[in-house]
Amino acid sequence: MDFLKKMIAADTTISSVKKNPALAYLARLGSSRSVITISNCLKHIANFLGAKDIETADWSKLKRIHWTEIQKQLAARGCCGSTQNLYLTAFKTVAKEAWTLDQLPQSSYLKIQAIKGVKYERLPKGRSLTVKEAAGLLKACDDGTNQGKRDMALFALMLGCGLRRAECVRLEMKNWDCISRSFCFIGKGNKERRVFLSQKLNQIIDEWLMARGLEEGVFFPRICSGADNSKFIFREMQPSSIYRILQKRAELAAIGTVKPHDLRRTFATRMLEQGCDLFILQRAMGHTSVATTARYDFRSESSREKVCKNLKVFG
Repeated sequence: MDFLKKMIAADTTISSVKKNPALAYLARLGSSRSVITISNCLKHIANFLGAKDIETADWSKLKRIHWTEIQKQLAARGCCGSTQNLYLTAFKTVAKEAWTLDQLPQSSYLKIQAIKGVKYERLPKGRSLTVKEAAGLLKACDDGTNQGKRDMALFALMLGCGLRRAECVRLEMKNWDCISRSFCFIGKGNKERRVFLSQKLNQIIDEWLMARGLEEGVFFPRICSGADNSKFIFREMQPSSIYRILQKRAELAAIGTVKPHDLRRTFATRMLEQGCDLFILQRAMGHTSVATTARYDFRSESSREKVCKNLKVFG
């Protein structure tokens, strides 16, 4: 949480953080990316309240009418429904923190909590890789180097278990269970979950472990740059590094533009294509809501047509 530490450098004591509803809210977030995203939302809300930043905003002045004006500004800027709802979540959560700290009157708090989100529906973003594209991506990593073995294992895990890139970089050897062939870790939202390897992943992970070794530490270490690029540096990779590595391997595989989250979308699509129950998939992906899981359905029109035509409603 280096970003949060820098951001609250002026408020050096723990008590001062606890007294600021916005900083208390940010301190509870589980990832640095979430801290950056929500802090940007809160900064804009603070500016609307007449403050220059989060630390100096008087959060006890929050009222329902403020959201009405903020939403008008977001709509005028062309912000989509998801962005407006993200701001609303930040607005309502900081109001709850202020109320908890006895800084916001209960009447104002209840009125804010009663605000409804924007209703909208859009086609899912990103894409799901075909079976051929996924195989091509892994083959592009098979270059005989330790880096290639690491990248193959990393992308195989994202494709075969649906891990987020931030979850992958935080994996450690202690999360690996060789007996059950699974990983148990704390993911987004501070939720613990266990993911199981498919049979095709077993060999890839085993070959990676033979190259990596079984010592404690991060599961996917950095690779030493320069001449000795077979040496591992047992520190966490940056999530942004996965994006860069993926672009390089996708270009070698000639599969077009691929984003890290597309590998997670691919996992969900393959699971649904093979008849996985949506609620089982929800737990596998670590989603709080099954509605979120449903947005990862990238099955083709033809596969939906096949299911519908073969549906047995009666008889």
